[in-house]
Amino acid sequence: MGIEKTTTVRMESRTLKRVDGLANAMSRSRAWVINQAVERYLDYEEWFVGEVKHALKQVEAGEVLEHDEVVKRLERKRAARLDSRRR
Repeated sequence: MGIEKTTTVRMESRTLKRVDGLANAMSRSRAWVINQAVERYLDYEEWFVGEVKHALKQVEAGEVLEHDEVVKRLERKRAARLDSRRR
């Protein structure tokens, strides 16, 4: 873990009450709850940006499917799943 630094964040009182309620329910500090929330947000957003960049590289490389092909593949998967349930 790195050196902790203090920052100020403005948030609506309703949001802060929710943070405090969760912190109380978990026997944690307000700072802990906020840090967890920020970490999860950053993890997701960094993952999402990476996935978008990866997809754009695939598009540039021509690794794409036409809409009709995607629909056909999904329909085949759905039909196979329904067929396996009937057995």
